[in-house]
Amino acid sequence: MKTRKFTRSKSGNRKVSRFDKRQLLIHGVIKTLRLGFNVVLVNPKGTTNSEDHNSILRKKGFDRHAASAYLRGLEVIKKANSYVKMSQTFISNPR
Repeated sequence: MKTRKFTRSKSGNRKVSRFDKRQLLIHGVIKTLRLGFNVVLVNPKGTTNSEDHNSILRKKGFDRHAASAYLRGLEVIKKANSYVKMSQTFISNPR
């Protein structure tokens, strides 16, 4: 039987193997909503083959997954900013 070895202690190995990523994500989302931030969950799929991905890897020092999430986050921010600009021009120039 193959055993997981993340650390040298048995209790540490059990804690690592039972770590719940979803629970941590939910905790982070709830905490940011309490602080008044807008939460946008992004799927970093499909960004690893772009030129921007490689430049972000070198400039920021991220790993592949963090660089992909960073690029998706930038896309969401750009879309949100364009939406705010469109709504402001609509409010200032009603028909």
